[in-house]
Amino acid sequence: MMRVLHVIESLAPGGIETTFLNVLRAWRAAPPWATHDALAWSGGALEGAYQQAADTVTLAAEPEAWERVMLADYDVIYFTFERSACRLLPFAISRTRAAVVYGKGYDMGGMFRLDGFRWQPDESMMWGADRTTFTTASLAARFAAPHDRATVLGKAAAVERFAALDSVDLATPRRIVCVANLHARKRLGDLVRAVAQLRVEFADLAVRFVGADDGYEASRLEALATALDLGAACEIVGRRVDVAADLAVSRIFALPSGCEGVPTAMLEAMAAARPVVMTDVGDVRSAVTDGVEGYVVPVGDVGALANRLRRLLADPSLADEMGRAARQRAMGHDVVAVAARLRGVLEQAGGWRAA
Repeated sequence: MMRVLHVIESLAPGGIETTFLNVLRAWRAAPPWATHDALAWSGGALEGAYQQAADTVTLAAEPEAWERVMLADYDVIYFTFERSACRLLPFAISRTRAAVVYGKGYDMGGMFRLDGFRWQPDESMMWGADRTTFTTASLAARFAAPHDRATVLGKAAAVERFAALDSVDLATPRRIVCVANLHARKRLGDLVRAVAQLRVEFADLAVRFVGADDGYEASRLEALATALDLGAACEIVGRRVDVAADLAVSRIFALPSGCEGVPTAMLEAMAAARPVVMTDVGDVRSAVTDGVEGYVVPVGDVGALANRLRRLLADPSLADEMGRAARQRAMGHDVVAVAARLRGVLEQAGGWRAA
């Protein structure tokens, strides 16, 4: 049986961290093919879940501690985040016998590349690694990685359980839900302003924000909601372990963010048969076709955001139709299939290195 070490940045909730946790869970539920140890710089709210999904979890803040773990007899070392790879991937290549796989998702380096900025260490690590994985084909196209050692995995999400939720109907509360960590780059104030406009037409409309606060954004959103006279129509409920209940009592999922890759929360909402209204950032269009599963609007255009939300609120049959299309599209991102593709890459890398 192979021994694999997965190096992640922290165990705090985030897109890459949550996605990889779902991959580990998928492997845990299947017949064992490897041992899976996790090495993180720091802990966080996902620590308990990682301890259940992985064989071991090590938190190491000092270089000596990282190196001691990595020098164990692993077949493959898989890096899931560019900041941890920058620190440790050269050590793994030069000092260990393990095959090295670099997982390139929508981390900071990936987002830089989408915006046209070239960050050279990324490609240097890709050429040094035995294999590189990419979340999407469009992300892979941005890098001059060795094509014979690159694999596109697809965006993974644990969507199956959300497909059990009832689709939208007239009994579904007229509520918009936004699931995202509360941070300025998410531009959540744009959604508050859009809802304030729509309350003139839909007096029972409410918006619910679900996500961990960065220490500033919740109070800023509360002040904005008060200034726009939204009162209890703007709910800020904090982080949830399970957002299914919030999706079940909402008609629409909306995320006005200025910085995304392919949001996990968006795919979960789509699997729950909720139409989505998204901004045109990252690779959102790889999962959402404007006018089919929902709408895609320009970043910062509150008028366009309000207009698309209005269409869905005024026409429950349209919301139901788009929601059902969203569910069908989301099922193609089920984590089991993506985990199987990643397993193939890790096994191939480990076999090549052993040979």
